[in-house]
Amino acid sequence: MGVSIPHSKLIFKMLLIFSFVCFANGFALAEQSKSVIIMVGAEGPSGCELLGKVVGSSKEGDVQADNVPYTERLMKARNHLVEATQKLGGDTVHIIQSNNSGKYEIPGGGKEIIHIGNAYRCK
Repeated sequence: MGVSIPHSKLIFKMLLIFSFVCFANGFALAEQSKSVIIMVGAEGPSGCELLGKVVGSSKEGDVQADNVPYTERLMKARNHLVEATQKLGGDTVHIIQSNNSGKYEIPGGGKEIIHIGNAYRCK
């Protein structure tokens, strides 16, 4: 019960294509999973290339329910800031402004958290 020559060539080609797709996806994930340093304070990093301004919001990507916990909204805003920095090719972001009013329960007030920063390439 052997595999015929035409079938073995087909299987080989399929494995080759599958391997290439897995490699490409792995490379893309490795690029996105690079760590980003988040800085706060008066001054940004020295000796780094400024790439541009980035914004991270707790409302990006989907509709935010009113009952989402504060810590989850804070993490979502931070993650969006990191993603925006990575899209510019940065490895460091210096937060220059934060709207963190989402921590308090104010009737009729928004609960969105926004971080604005500068993205840098330092490494």
